[in-house]
Amino acid sequence: MAGYPRVIGYVAGGYYPGTGIYGADAPMLPPAGGVHPAFAHSMPMQAPHMMPVHGGGPPQVVSPPWRPMMAPGSPPLGEGHVQLPLTAETFSGKWGDTTGTVGGIPGAPPGTTIIFSGRPQKPYKTTRLIIRGTKVGATAVGNMVGTVFVGTDLQQGELGFSDLESLGAANAFDTWVSYKQAEPGVWIRVQAQLTAYPLTTDFETYTVMCIGHYLH
Repeated sequence: MAGYPRVIGYVAGGYYPGTGIYGADAPMLPPAGGVHPAFAHSMPMQAPHMMPVHGGGPPQVVSPPWRPMMAPGSPPLGEGHVQLPLTAETFSGKWGDTTGTVGGIPGAPPGTTIIFSGRPQKPYKTTRLIIRGTKVGATAVGNMVGTVFVGTDLQQGELGFSDLESLGAANAFDTWVSYKQAEPGVWIRVQAQLTAYPLTTDFETYTVMCIGHYLH
């Protein structure tokens, strides 16, 4: 594309602005005291073999202004605010309708704990839970309760079930959290039950999602 270098990254010798050329392919600057017109707008750089034997230091690493680097070939860290879905490990997140009469997916029987889990690939710090339940039938009146873990660490101030459905309601106010940061490969888990279980073919199905800060 016109106006962009043809190579992205660092090659020994640096980048010469305006030429689209890196490293060994870059043209030599004229001897001390003169500056080639093509490079008049940039800081003159000595080629490595022209540097003084003592006290010269390594050549300066220069990159295009639109591509900052932490180190040669390494872009800087950024931070996103992204969702992290937690997947039900059993019963597809469904309680009730244990025969699968409705929808063809058998649900969990009363008293069953369903674990929702996710494992980020980069450091992730949860700031919000979003929990959505679909309730079908007159006896589907229970709410999701349970506990949240990051790795083996319980993310609440005391033992016991928390009202996760209220905490994770999409229209809930001031329910931001600050869970422990999950390092890459560490599981984030929600262990969930219901306060009351649906009967016969009635059922409740849930999805669980985290929102948090993600390094990339």
